Amino acid sequence: MFKRSLMWLETILAFVPELTLKGTPEHVGLEYEDTWLETPDGGKAHAWWIPGPRSDRPRPTWVYFHGNGGNISARLDGYRDLHRRLGANVLAVDYRGFGLSPGRPSEEGTYADARAAVAEAKRRSAEQPEGAGPMVYLGVSMGAAVAARMALELPPDMALLESAPSSFPDLAPEVYSWTRFLPVQKIMQIRFETTAHVAAASTPMLFIHGDSDNVVPLKYGQAAYEAANDPKKMLIIKGGTHDRPDLVDPDMYYRAVNEFILEYAAQPVAVKGELRAAG
Repeated sequence: MFKRSLMWLETILAFVPELTLKGTPEHVGLEYEDTWLETPDGGKAHAWWIPGPRSDRPRPTWVYFHGNGGNISARLDGYRDLHRRLGANVLAVDYRGFGLSPGRPSEEGTYADARAAVAEAKRRSAEQPEGAGPMVYLGVSMGAAVAARMALELPPDMALLESAPSSFPDLAPEVYSWTRFLPVQKIMQIRFETTAHVAAASTPMLFIHGDSDNVVPLKYGQAAYEAANDPKKMLIIKGGTHDRPDLVDPDMYYRAVNEFILEYAAQPVAVKGELRAAG
């Protein structure tokens, strides 16, 4: 009984989904396709497929995993930047219980939904006339833990972990001060162990974190970075908060992303519409 009650409380505190979409990629000038994914555990997840700009060379495909609040409509201008600055296809997925995706949120559910998203992104990338380009996972906040788990299970060419928590038990006392008096490392069932996932993965990883993040303080992102295997890099954005550190200096943000993917992806990518060859 206690264990079930604790899980109920954790779920309420860990997940803050929004059911209503604030817009669609069309609102920022992007063509897109609504798609429904069948998850490995028999569920369904809503996703957007946003094809990259036309090119005669393989385009990178980014799979976007959002955080524990909102839904896929929270980063529309971010999709636009991936599309225009990096020439990328984007697949954004809503976990169960978020946006239009049915079901109730859970940690294992996010992983199941993420697996379905990766499978769909790989399928669509392979079907491009110009051939499959690099596969990149972008995880934000809780989504960084999801991206790290997928990097371990289904390795991409690169993963970008933005505002990553080291784990939910690590973060709990920071967010909920009353948990400082509880043995959270032992009793918490929702884990999102970014540190453990990156320590076991071999995917090249770029960590980006704002030094003014008061939701997931920088020290937790640094702990995840330190646990990760090489190759890895970390960009600390001065004045960056938890909410969209890329907006502090978009040119710097995407320059760092592009340099990393050029170094570790086998295919060229585009920067502001101009293709550059890797290596």
